[in-house]
Amino acid sequence: MLLKNQVHIIRITDMNNLGYGISHIDGQAIFVSGGITDDLLEIKLIKVAKDYAVGRLEKILSPSLYRIESECPVSGRCGGCSFRNITREYELELKRNFVVSAFKKNRIDAKVNPVLTDGKTEGYRNKVQYPVSPGGSYGYYARHSHTIITSDTCLLSDSEFTPIAAFTSEYIKKSEAKVKHIYLRRGQATGEIMLCLVSSKKSLPKEKEFVKEAVLRFPSIKSIILNYNPEETNVILGREIRILFGGDVIEDILCDCRFEISSLSFYQVNRGAAEILYNEAIKRAAEDSPKSIADLYCGAGTIGISFAKAHPEISVIGVEIIPDAVKNAIRNAEINGIKNAEFICDDALKAPLDGFDCIITDPPRKGMSSELIERIAALKPKHIVYVSCEPTTLARDASKLIDAGYKMSDVTPVDMFPGTGSVECVTDFRI
Repeated sequence: MLLKNQVHIIRITDMNNLGYGISHIDGQAIFVSGGITDDLLEIKLIKVAKDYAVGRLEKILSPSLYRIESECPVSGRCGGCSFRNITREYELELKRNFVVSAFKKNRIDAKVNPVLTDGKTEGYRNKVQYPVSPGGSYGYYARHSHTIITSDTCLLSDSEFTPIAAFTSEYIKKSEAKVKHIYLRRGQATGEIMLCLVSSKKSLPKEKEFVKEAVLRFPSIKSIILNYNPEETNVILGREIRILFGGDVIEDILCDCRFEISSLSFYQVNRGAAEILYNEAIKRAAEDSPKSIADLYCGAGTIGISFAKAHPEISVIGVEIIPDAVKNAIRNAEINGIKNAEFICDDALKAPLDGFDCIITDPPRKGMSSELIERIAALKPKHIVYVSCEPTTLARDASKLIDAGYKMSDVTPVDMFPGTGSVECVTDFRI
């Protein structure tokens, strides 16, 4: 019988996407933060539940061949990276296995391809949202807490963010500005940077002096935004903004298209991997030479516009429920001179989807609702291309589409977030 505070020697046999090593004692799963497959460890049980236990790593008795030294001094405490201390080859193997496992749990024998990557493992994040302490220090939250772990730099983030965040933090400390988050975005192809301060107040002390100095020091800054959010919740951004400098958007180039990015709009945080993901989806969607395509959960139109530019002979209808995102999509189509794509603000459950040869769907992490899957299956489009940021919900939805008579193709994972346990996927279905 397992009891709290017991000490055990265990061999780690697997890892999950949160970076926990997994072992078993008397058939019961043991999760160990910092444990790596093939490690021999001495652990102390700190939590014992009915079906599992959590162990604290006390001593590494024999390290795994997959173990490497993390180059980040705070990766053991920060909640940002799960796989900073394993080899890159094993990280990609694990991510493919996560996808395989998700489909196996849904009784689907899927062909899962090797994980695609652009080869970049550091400095790929074009967006960061640093929480700020009442004293003005910034960093990332420690895992499972609101304790801010401070660090001079983050290996995953664009290198230009570090000096801007440090400068902004010093301003917050000196002015005692009520800033809750420092939010930065960069168009990595254009170099344009947006600096957004999330505040519980509608103005900042000495804001004109701050703006003047920030722009002078960092010429890449093309937009400075004050986001007003008085709510004390886990939602970072409020809906009200005020432009302190420049415009309310910056631009980036993705799949040979220019996109305006606002502080509130969704945009993939890894431009290089996003191009791989989108190109895979576009290639699959074009395979059967469709005449028309519906792009569900289209956001600011990145996939639909990229497809429309690559295939001007095919008409594209983008569907998105968020009005601001639809406005962004319409504007982005204009910027790129796209004539064969239009965007409507509607719920995918109610939008006119009849008669489309192909449907592209890129839902949020929770996947598609059962009602939407039933509706799509009833419409019987010949081809469905599914872009997913969560393998477990992709596999669940795939099972429902298969039950509705569709046959699934192979699955291609894409490493959108190196150093973490997340993996994106593209697959497609035919009737």
